[in-house]
Amino acid sequence: MKSVKISKKYTIGEKSKLKRKYTLMTVFIFSSIFLVFISKSIFANTDNILLYIYGVLVTFVLFLTLYYAFFKYQDPAILAEIKEREDLEKGIEPKRPLVTLMVAVYNEESIVEQCIASLILQDYDNKEIIIVDDGSTDNTPKILDQYTNEKNVKVIHQVNAGKKRALGQAMRESNGSIFIFTDSDSILAKDAVSRIVKVFNLYPDVGGVSGHFRLKNSKKNILTKAQDSWVEGQFSIRKAFESCFGAVTCVSGPLAAFRRESIYNFIPAWEKDSFLGQEFRFSTDRTLTGFLLGNKYIGPKLKKKFADEYCVKSINYPEKDWKVVYAKSAKSWTVLPDNMKSLTRQHIRWKKSFLRNIFFTGSFYYHKPIIPVFVYYLHILFVLVGPFITFRHLIYMPLNGNIWSPFCYLFGIMFVGFIFGFAYKIENENCHLWMYRPFMSLLSTLYLSFLIFISVFTIKKMVWHRD
Repeated sequence: MKSVKISKKYTIGEKSKLKRKYTLMTVFIFSSIFLVFISKSIFANTDNILLYIYGVLVTFVLFLTLYYAFFKYQDPAILAEIKEREDLEKGIEPKRPLVTLMVAVYNEESIVEQCIASLILQDYDNKEIIIVDDGSTDNTPKILDQYTNEKNVKVIHQVNAGKKRALGQAMRESNGSIFIFTDSDSILAKDAVSRIVKVFNLYPDVGGVSGHFRLKNSKKNILTKAQDSWVEGQFSIRKAFESCFGAVTCVSGPLAAFRRESIYNFIPAWEKDSFLGQEFRFSTDRTLTGFLLGNKYIGPKLKKKFADEYCVKSINYPEKDWKVVYAKSAKSWTVLPDNMKSLTRQHIRWKKSFLRNIFFTGSFYYHKPIIPVFVYYLHILFVLVGPFITFRHLIYMPLNGNIWSPFCYLFGIMFVGFIFGFAYKIENENCHLWMYRPFMSLLSTLYLSFLIFISVFTIKKMVWHRD
Protein backbone atom coordinates (compact mmCIF):
# COMPACT_ATOMS: atom_id res chain seq x y z
CA MET A 1 0.00 0.00 0.00
CA LYS A 2 1.33 3.40 -0.95
CA SER A 3 2.84 5.26 1.99
CA VAL A 4 1.03 8.48 2.85
CA LYS A 5 2.51 11.03 5.21
CA ILE A 6 -0.08 12.37 7.62
CA SER A 7 0.49 14.53 10.66
CA LYS A 8 -1.84 13.41 13.43
CA LYS A 9 -2.22 15.81 16.35
CA TYR A 10 -2.93 14.30 19.76
CA THR A 11 -3.86 16.14 22.95
CA ILE A 12 -1.62 15.69 25.98
CA GLY A 13 -4.25 13.44 27.56
CA GLU A 14 -4.50 11.29 24.44
CA LYS A 15 -0.71 10.93 24.24
CA SER A 16 -0.52 9.92 27.90
CA LYS A 17 -3.30 7.35 27.48
CA LEU A 18 -1.72 5.88 24.34
CA LYS A 19 1.68 5.70 26.02
CA ARG A 20 0.27 3.84 29.04
CA LYS A 21 -1.74 1.51 26.82
CA TYR A 22 1.14 0.48 24.60
CA THR A 23 3.66 0.34 27.40
CA LEU A 24 1.39 -2.07 29.24
CA MET A 25 0.85 -4.08 26.09
CA THR A 26 4.58 -4.19 25.37
CA VAL A 27 5.42 -5.52 28.82
CA PHE A 28 2.63 -8.07 28.72
CA ILE A 29 3.33 -9.40 25.23
CA PHE A 30 7.06 -9.78 25.62
CA SER A 31 6.78 -11.19 29.13
CA SER A 32 4.16 -13.69 27.97
CA ILE A 33 6.09 -14.82 24.92
CA PHE A 34 9.27 -15.06 26.98
CA LEU A 35 7.51 -17.29 29.50
CA VAL A 36 6.17 -19.50 26.72
CA PHE A 37 9.64 -19.86 25.20
CA ILE A 38 11.13 -20.68 28.58
CA SER A 39 8.41 -23.26 29.21
CA LYS A 40 9.00 -24.91 25.87
CA SER A 41 12.75 -24.95 26.43
CA ILE A 42 12.42 -26.61 29.84
CA PHE A 43 9.45 -28.94 29.43
CA ALA A 44 9.37 -29.71 25.71
CA ASN A 45 10.57 -33.11 24.57
CA THR A 46 13.54 -32.38 22.31
CA ASP A 47 13.85 -36.06 21.40
CA ASN A 48 11.34 -35.42 18.62
CA ILE A 49 12.91 -32.48 16.82
CA LEU A 50 9.94 -31.98 14.45
CA LEU A 51 7.48 -31.58 17.32
CA TYR A 52 9.89 -29.26 19.09
CA ILE A 53 10.23 -27.09 15.98
CA TYR A 54 6.43 -27.10 15.61
CA GLY A 55 6.01 -25.76 19.15
CA VAL A 56 8.62 -23.06 18.63
CA LEU A 57 7.01 -21.98 15.36
CA VAL A 58 3.57 -21.72 16.97
CA THR A 59 5.01 -19.44 19.62
CA PHE A 60 6.97 -17.37 17.11
CA VAL A 61 3.89 -16.83 14.89
CA LEU A 62 1.92 -15.76 17.95
CA PHE A 63 4.57 -13.20 18.82
CA LEU A 64 4.88 -11.96 15.23
CA THR A 65 1.13 -11.53 14.82
CA LEU A 66 0.66 -9.66 18.10
CA TYR A 67 3.68 -7.47 17.47
CA TYR A 68 2.47 -6.24 14.08
CA ALA A 69 -1.15 -5.93 15.20
CA PHE A 70 -0.35 -3.70 18.17
CA PHE A 71 2.76 -1.81 17.12
CA LYS A 72 2.69 -1.60 13.33
CA TYR A 73 -0.95 -1.58 12.29
CA GLN A 74 -2.55 1.79 11.52
CA ASP A 75 -6.23 1.97 10.70
CA PRO A 76 -6.35 3.21 7.08
CA ALA A 77 -9.79 4.73 7.69
CA ILE A 78 -8.43 6.90 10.50
CA LEU A 79 -5.44 7.95 8.41
CA ALA A 80 -7.74 8.73 5.48
CA GLU A 81 -10.04 10.79 7.70
CA ILE A 82 -7.13 12.88 8.94
CA LYS A 83 -5.84 13.41 5.39
CA GLU A 84 -9.31 14.42 4.20
CA ARG A 85 -9.56 16.95 7.04
CA GLU A 86 -6.18 18.42 6.10
CA ASP A 87 -7.26 18.64 2.45
CA LEU A 88 -10.48 20.42 3.41
CA GLU A 89 -8.42 23.03 5.28
CA LYS A 90 -6.60 23.61 1.98
CA GLY A 91 -9.88 23.91 0.08
CA ILE A 92 -9.64 20.48 -1.56
CA GLU A 93 -13.02 18.74 -1.63
CA PRO A 94 -13.08 14.94 -1.15
CA LYS A 95 -14.22 12.60 -3.93
CA ARG A 96 -17.75 11.24 -3.61
CA PRO A 97 -17.87 8.09 -5.77
CA LEU A 98 -21.14 6.22 -6.21
CA VAL A 99 -21.32 3.25 -3.83
CA THR A 100 -23.50 0.21 -4.45
CA LEU A 101 -24.63 -1.48 -1.24
CA MET A 102 -25.69 -5.08 -1.77
CA VAL A 103 -27.29 -7.79 0.33
CA ALA A 104 -28.62 -11.25 -0.55
CA VAL A 105 -31.61 -12.38 1.51
CA TYR A 106 -33.12 -15.81 2.09
CA ASN A 107 -35.88 -16.41 4.67
CA GLU A 108 -34.89 -13.60 7.02
CA GLU A 109 -38.30 -12.10 7.82
CA SER A 110 -37.47 -11.56 11.50
CA ILE A 111 -34.22 -9.61 11.10
CA VAL A 112 -33.81 -8.30 7.55
CA GLU A 113 -35.48 -4.93 8.27
CA GLN A 114 -32.72 -4.06 10.74
CA CYS A 115 -30.13 -4.75 8.07
CA ILE A 116 -31.86 -2.68 5.39
CA ALA A 117 -32.47 0.20 7.79
CA SER A 118 -28.75 0.36 8.56
CA LEU A 119 -28.02 0.66 4.83
CA ILE A 120 -30.61 3.37 4.20
CA LEU A 121 -29.48 5.41 7.22
CA GLN A 122 -25.81 5.54 6.23
CA ASP A 123 -24.41 9.08 6.47
CA TYR A 124 -22.90 8.71 2.99
CA ASP A 125 -25.55 9.90 0.53
CA ASN A 126 -24.11 9.05 -2.90
CA LYS A 127 -25.26 5.44 -2.78
CA GLU A 128 -27.62 2.92 -4.30
CA ILE A 129 -28.95 -0.16 -2.51
CA ILE A 130 -29.65 -3.46 -4.24
CA ILE A 131 -31.46 -6.20 -2.30
CA VAL A 132 -31.74 -9.65 -3.85
CA ASP A 133 -34.38 -12.06 -2.56
CA ASP A 134 -32.91 -15.48 -3.26
CA GLY A 135 -36.19 -17.39 -3.55
CA SER A 136 -37.38 -16.92 0.05
CA THR A 137 -40.34 -19.06 1.08
CA ASP A 138 -41.41 -17.08 4.16
CA ASN A 139 -42.72 -13.52 4.41
CA THR A 140 -39.39 -11.99 3.32
CA PRO A 141 -40.48 -11.08 -0.27
CA LYS A 142 -43.43 -9.00 1.00
CA ILE A 143 -41.22 -7.22 3.51
CA LEU A 144 -38.64 -6.39 0.81
CA ASP A 145 -41.27 -5.06 -1.58
CA GLN A 146 -42.09 -2.37 0.98
CA TYR A 147 -38.74 -0.76 0.14
CA THR A 148 -39.30 -0.41 -3.60
CA ASN A 149 -40.51 3.17 -3.13
CA GLU A 150 -37.41 4.17 -1.17
CA LYS A 151 -35.00 6.45 -3.00
CA ASN A 152 -32.18 4.56 -4.75
CA VAL A 153 -33.34 1.15 -3.47
CA LYS A 154 -33.83 -1.72 -5.92
CA VAL A 155 -35.33 -5.10 -4.99
CA ILE A 156 -34.70 -8.14 -7.17
CA HIS A 157 -36.56 -11.45 -6.79
CA GLN A 158 -34.98 -14.60 -8.19
CA VAL A 159 -35.34 -18.36 -7.97
CA ASN A 160 -33.15 -19.78 -5.20
CA ALA A 161 -29.61 -20.05 -6.59
CA GLY A 162 -27.39 -19.36 -3.60
CA LYS A 163 -25.65 -16.33 -2.12
CA LYS A 164 -22.94 -16.08 -4.79
CA ARG A 165 -25.37 -15.95 -7.71
CA ALA A 166 -27.63 -13.53 -5.84
CA LEU A 167 -24.78 -11.10 -5.24
CA GLY A 168 -23.50 -11.71 -8.76
CA GLN A 169 -26.86 -10.53 -10.08
CA ALA A 170 -26.69 -7.47 -7.83
CA MET A 171 -23.24 -6.58 -9.20
CA ARG A 172 -24.51 -6.90 -12.78
CA GLU A 173 -27.31 -4.46 -11.95
CA SER A 174 -25.01 -2.02 -10.14
CA ASN A 175 -23.71 1.38 -11.22
CA GLY A 176 -21.29 2.12 -8.40
CA SER A 177 -17.50 2.22 -8.65
CA ILE A 178 -17.34 0.76 -5.12
CA PHE A 179 -19.18 -2.38 -4.05
CA ILE A 180 -20.06 -2.90 -0.39
CA PHE A 181 -21.63 -6.17 0.74
CA THR A 182 -23.21 -7.12 4.02
CA ASP A 183 -25.06 -10.16 5.34
CA SER A 184 -28.81 -10.15 5.85
CA ASP A 185 -28.40 -10.73 9.60
CA SER A 186 -25.92 -7.87 10.00
CA ILE A 187 -26.17 -4.15 10.63
CA LEU A 188 -23.66 -1.43 9.78
CA ALA A 189 -22.55 1.51 11.88
CA LYS A 190 -23.95 4.77 10.49
CA ASP A 191 -20.51 5.95 9.31
CA ALA A 192 -19.23 2.57 8.03
CA VAL A 193 -19.62 3.38 4.34
CA SER A 194 -18.14 6.87 4.56
CA ARG A 195 -15.09 5.51 6.39
CA ILE A 196 -14.48 2.88 3.74
CA VAL A 197 -14.90 5.39 0.90
CA LYS A 198 -12.18 7.52 2.49
CA VAL A 199 -9.81 4.54 2.38
CA PHE A 200 -10.41 3.99 -1.33
CA ASN A 201 -9.98 7.72 -1.99
CA LEU A 202 -6.63 7.89 -0.22
CA TYR A 203 -5.11 4.62 -1.43
CA PRO A 204 -5.52 4.01 -5.18
CA ASP A 205 -3.74 0.65 -4.92
CA VAL A 206 -6.27 -0.74 -2.41
CA GLY A 207 -8.80 -2.99 -4.11
CA GLY A 208 -10.58 -4.39 -1.06
CA VAL A 209 -11.37 -3.33 2.51
CA SER A 210 -12.59 -5.54 5.33
CA GLY A 211 -14.48 -3.78 8.08
CA HIS A 212 -14.65 -4.84 11.72
CA PHE A 213 -17.50 -6.84 13.19
CA ARG A 214 -18.75 -7.92 16.57
CA LEU A 215 -21.75 -9.94 17.73
CA LYS A 216 -25.23 -8.45 17.99
CA ASN A 217 -26.14 -11.29 20.34
CA SER A 218 -22.92 -11.29 22.36
CA LYS A 219 -24.57 -11.23 25.79
CA LYS A 220 -27.05 -14.08 25.23
CA ASN A 221 -25.05 -16.93 26.81
CA ILE A 222 -21.55 -18.22 27.41
CA LEU A 223 -21.16 -19.36 23.80
CA THR A 224 -21.94 -15.96 22.32
CA LYS A 225 -19.77 -14.20 24.89
CA ALA A 226 -16.86 -16.48 24.07
CA GLN A 227 -17.35 -16.03 20.33
CA ASP A 228 -17.43 -12.26 20.67
CA SER A 229 -14.05 -12.30 22.42
CA TRP A 230 -12.73 -14.64 19.71
CA VAL A 231 -14.06 -12.54 16.80
CA GLU A 232 -12.43 -9.43 18.24
CA GLY A 233 -9.05 -11.17 18.09
CA GLN A 234 -9.61 -12.56 14.61
CA PHE A 235 -10.11 -9.03 13.36
CA SER A 236 -8.16 -6.60 15.53
CA ILE A 237 -5.18 -8.96 15.69
CA ARG A 238 -5.08 -11.34 12.73
CA LYS A 239 -6.59 -9.07 10.09
CA ALA A 240 -4.61 -6.13 11.47
CA PHE A 241 -1.42 -8.18 11.04
CA GLU A 242 -2.26 -9.05 7.42
CA SER A 243 -3.35 -5.48 6.74
CA CYS A 244 0.15 -4.20 7.55
CA PHE A 245 1.22 -5.86 4.31
CA GLY A 246 -1.92 -5.17 2.27
CA ALA A 247 -2.58 -8.90 2.16
CA VAL A 248 -5.78 -9.58 4.15
CA THR A 249 -6.87 -13.09 3.13
CA CYS A 250 -10.60 -12.75 3.82
CA VAL A 251 -12.77 -9.66 3.39
CA SER A 252 -15.52 -10.86 5.70
CA GLY A 253 -19.22 -10.84 4.83
CA PRO A 254 -20.71 -8.52 7.48
CA LEU A 255 -18.82 -5.57 5.97
CA ALA A 256 -16.93 -6.29 2.75
CA ALA A 257 -15.89 -3.61 0.25
CA PHE A 258 -14.26 -3.84 -3.18
CA ARG A 259 -13.42 -1.55 -6.06
CA ARG A 260 -15.58 -2.44 -9.03
CA GLU A 261 -12.55 -2.75 -11.29
CA SER A 262 -10.83 -5.23 -8.99
CA ILE A 263 -13.50 -7.97 -9.09
CA TYR A 264 -16.09 -7.23 -11.81
CA ASN A 265 -14.44 -9.36 -14.50
CA PHE A 266 -14.35 -12.32 -12.12
CA ILE A 267 -18.06 -12.49 -11.23
CA PRO A 268 -18.68 -15.53 -13.50
CA ALA A 269 -15.63 -17.37 -12.13
CA TRP A 270 -16.80 -16.64 -8.59
CA GLU A 271 -20.36 -17.77 -9.22
CA LYS A 272 -19.23 -20.97 -10.93
CA ASP A 273 -16.36 -21.79 -8.59
CA SER A 274 -15.94 -25.56 -8.50
CA PHE A 275 -13.98 -27.97 -6.35
CA LEU A 276 -13.62 -31.74 -6.68
CA GLY A 277 -15.76 -31.77 -9.77
CA GLN A 278 -18.79 -29.83 -8.53
CA GLU A 279 -19.94 -26.31 -7.76
CA PHE A 280 -18.59 -25.09 -4.42
CA ARG A 281 -21.36 -23.04 -2.80
CA PHE A 282 -19.47 -22.04 0.36
CA SER A 283 -16.41 -19.84 0.75
CA THR A 284 -18.10 -16.75 -0.68
CA ASP A 285 -15.92 -14.27 1.27
CA ARG A 286 -12.57 -16.05 1.06
CA THR A 287 -12.92 -16.91 -2.61
CA LEU A 288 -13.96 -13.42 -3.70
CA THR A 289 -11.00 -12.02 -1.77
CA GLY A 290 -8.84 -14.61 -3.50
CA PHE A 291 -9.85 -13.32 -6.93
CA LEU A 292 -8.71 -9.88 -5.80
CA LEU A 293 -5.42 -11.06 -4.27
CA GLY A 294 -4.68 -13.19 -7.31
CA ASN A 295 -5.86 -10.61 -9.85
CA LYS A 296 -2.42 -10.17 -11.40
CA TYR A 297 -1.53 -13.87 -11.40
CA ILE A 298 -4.72 -15.71 -12.36
CA GLY A 299 -6.65 -12.88 -14.02
CA PRO A 300 -5.67 -13.42 -17.67
CA LYS A 301 -6.43 -17.16 -17.53
CA LEU A 302 -9.84 -16.62 -15.94
CA LYS A 303 -10.80 -13.89 -18.39
CA LYS A 304 -9.95 -16.21 -21.25
CA LYS A 305 -11.99 -19.03 -19.73
CA PHE A 306 -15.08 -16.83 -19.30
CA ALA A 307 -14.50 -14.63 -22.35
CA ASP A 308 -18.11 -14.97 -23.54
CA GLU A 309 -19.60 -13.75 -20.26
CA TYR A 310 -20.99 -10.20 -20.21
CA CYS A 311 -18.90 -9.23 -17.16
CA VAL A 312 -15.76 -10.00 -19.15
CA LYS A 313 -16.56 -8.91 -22.70
CA SER A 314 -18.38 -5.69 -21.74
CA ILE A 315 -15.27 -4.16 -20.19
CA ASN A 316 -11.76 -5.45 -19.60
CA TYR A 317 -10.22 -4.01 -16.46
CA PRO A 318 -6.41 -4.27 -16.35
CA GLU A 319 -4.84 -6.74 -13.93
CA LYS A 320 -3.18 -5.13 -10.92
CA ASP A 321 -1.37 -6.19 -7.80
CA TRP A 322 -4.18 -4.93 -5.55
CA LYS A 323 -3.78 -4.46 -1.82
CA VAL A 324 -6.42 -5.68 0.63
CA VAL A 325 -6.64 -3.93 4.01
CA TYR A 326 -8.63 -3.93 7.23
CA ALA A 327 -10.34 -0.82 8.63
CA LYS A 328 -10.93 -1.32 12.34
CA SER A 329 -13.07 1.79 12.75
CA ALA A 330 -15.56 0.74 10.04
CA LYS A 331 -17.87 -1.30 12.25
CA SER A 332 -20.68 -3.79 11.84
CA TRP A 333 -22.54 -6.27 14.02
CA THR A 334 -23.86 -9.70 13.14
CA VAL A 335 -25.47 -12.78 14.68
CA LEU A 336 -23.42 -15.89 15.48
CA PRO A 337 -24.66 -19.26 16.83
CA ASP A 338 -25.96 -19.43 20.39
CA ASN A 339 -26.03 -23.24 20.68
CA MET A 340 -23.59 -26.08 20.03
CA LYS A 341 -25.52 -27.56 17.12
CA SER A 342 -25.45 -24.31 15.15
CA LEU A 343 -21.87 -23.59 16.15
CA THR A 344 -20.78 -27.02 14.93
CA ARG A 345 -22.50 -26.59 11.57
CA GLN A 346 -21.02 -23.15 11.12
CA HIS A 347 -17.46 -24.30 11.82
CA ILE A 348 -17.80 -27.31 9.54
CA ARG A 349 -18.85 -24.91 6.80
CA TRP A 350 -15.97 -22.54 7.60
CA LYS A 351 -13.49 -25.40 7.57
CA LYS A 352 -14.76 -26.55 4.18
CA SER A 353 -14.06 -23.02 2.96
CA PHE A 354 -10.61 -23.20 4.54
CA LEU A 355 -9.86 -26.49 2.77
CA ARG A 356 -11.07 -25.23 -0.57
CA ASN A 357 -8.90 -22.11 -0.32
CA ILE A 358 -5.75 -24.06 0.45
CA PHE A 359 -5.92 -25.04 -3.21
CA PHE A 360 -7.13 -21.64 -4.44
CA THR A 361 -5.58 -18.75 -2.53
CA GLY A 362 -2.71 -21.00 -1.51
CA SER A 363 -1.78 -21.45 -5.18
CA PHE A 364 -0.68 -17.82 -5.57
CA TYR A 365 -0.44 -16.23 -2.11
CA TYR A 366 3.32 -16.89 -2.09
CA HIS A 367 3.67 -13.83 -4.36
CA LYS A 368 2.80 -11.59 -1.39
CA PRO A 369 5.34 -10.14 1.10
CA ILE A 370 7.43 -12.79 2.84
CA ILE A 371 6.19 -12.25 6.42
CA PRO A 372 2.44 -12.79 5.79
CA VAL A 373 3.33 -15.61 3.39
CA PHE A 374 5.35 -17.30 6.13
CA VAL A 375 2.46 -16.98 8.59
CA TYR A 376 -0.22 -17.96 6.04
CA TYR A 377 1.29 -21.30 5.10
CA LEU A 378 2.28 -22.08 8.68
CA HIS A 379 -1.32 -21.41 9.72
CA ILE A 380 -2.45 -24.06 7.25
CA LEU A 381 0.00 -26.47 8.85
CA PHE A 382 -1.21 -25.58 12.35
CA VAL A 383 -4.86 -26.19 11.46
CA LEU A 384 -4.16 -29.56 9.83
CA VAL A 385 -1.71 -30.83 12.44
CA GLY A 386 -3.36 -29.27 15.52
CA PRO A 387 -5.82 -32.12 16.28
CA PHE A 388 -2.98 -34.66 16.19
CA ILE A 389 -0.93 -32.55 18.61
CA THR A 390 -3.92 -32.35 20.95
CA PHE A 391 -4.43 -36.13 20.77
CA ARG A 392 -0.76 -36.70 21.49
CA HIS A 393 -0.72 -34.53 24.62
CA LEU A 394 -4.06 -35.59 26.06
CA ILE A 395 -4.20 -39.30 25.12
CA TYR A 396 -1.00 -40.76 23.73
CA MET A 397 1.53 -39.33 26.18
CA PRO A 398 -0.47 -40.10 29.37
CA LEU A 399 -0.93 -43.68 28.15
CA ASN A 400 2.83 -43.86 27.80
CA GLY A 401 3.51 -42.67 31.33
CA ASN A 402 3.66 -38.87 31.02
CA ILE A 403 0.83 -37.91 33.37
CA TRP A 404 1.82 -34.23 33.37
CA SER A 405 1.39 -33.78 29.63
CA PRO A 406 -2.39 -33.00 29.69
CA PHE A 407 -2.01 -30.48 32.52
CA CYS A 408 0.88 -28.63 30.86
CA TYR A 409 -0.85 -28.64 27.49
CA LEU A 410 -4.18 -27.36 28.80
CA PHE A 411 -2.41 -24.73 30.88
CA GLY A 412 -0.63 -23.55 27.72
CA ILE A 413 -3.92 -23.32 25.83
CA MET A 414 -5.49 -21.33 28.67
CA PHE A 415 -2.44 -19.09 28.88
CA VAL A 416 -2.61 -18.21 25.18
CA GLY A 417 -6.33 -17.56 25.67
CA PHE A 418 -5.49 -15.10 28.43
CA ILE A 419 -3.01 -13.34 26.11
CA PHE A 420 -5.77 -12.79 23.55
CA GLY A 421 -8.20 -11.96 26.35
CA PHE A 422 -5.89 -9.27 27.61
CA ALA A 423 -5.57 -7.91 24.08
CA TYR A 424 -9.39 -7.81 23.93
CA LYS A 425 -9.44 -5.85 27.18
CA ILE A 426 -6.97 -3.32 25.83
CA GLU A 427 -9.23 -2.73 22.82
CA ASN A 428 -12.45 -2.75 24.87
CA GLU A 429 -11.63 -1.15 28.20
CA ASN A 430 -15.17 -1.14 29.58
CA CYS A 431 -16.15 -4.64 28.47
CA HIS A 432 -15.81 -7.74 30.66
CA LEU A 433 -16.15 -10.34 27.89
CA TRP A 434 -12.36 -10.73 27.73
CA MET A 435 -12.61 -13.31 30.53
CA TYR A 436 -14.42 -15.73 28.19
CA ARG A 437 -11.53 -15.87 25.71
CA PRO A 438 -9.65 -18.72 27.52
CA PHE A 439 -12.86 -20.79 27.39
CA MET A 440 -13.03 -20.21 23.62
CA SER A 441 -9.42 -21.36 23.30
CA LEU A 442 -10.27 -24.61 25.07
CA LEU A 443 -13.44 -25.11 23.03
CA SER A 444 -11.57 -24.47 19.80
CA THR A 445 -8.68 -26.79 20.67
CA LEU A 446 -10.60 -29.65 22.23
CA TYR A 447 -13.64 -29.69 19.96
CA LEU A 448 -13.83 -27.28 17.03
CA SER A 449 -10.39 -28.16 15.66
CA PHE A 450 -11.44 -31.81 15.24
CA LEU A 451 -14.29 -30.77 12.95
CA ILE A 452 -11.69 -30.52 10.20
CA PHE A 453 -12.06 -34.30 9.76
CA ILE A 454 -15.83 -34.05 9.28
CA SER A 455 -15.24 -31.22 6.82
CA VAL A 456 -12.82 -33.37 4.84
CA PHE A 457 -15.16 -36.34 4.62
CA THR A 458 -18.24 -34.23 3.82
CA ILE A 459 -16.50 -31.69 1.59
CA LYS A 460 -18.85 -32.44 -1.32
CA LYS A 461 -21.97 -31.92 0.76
CA MET A 462 -23.13 -28.41 -0.09
CA VAL A 463 -26.02 -28.07 2.39
CA TRP A 464 -26.06 -24.65 4.09
CA HIS A 465 -27.61 -24.20 7.56
CA ARG A 466 -28.35 -20.95 9.38
CA ASP A 467 -29.75 -22.74 12.46
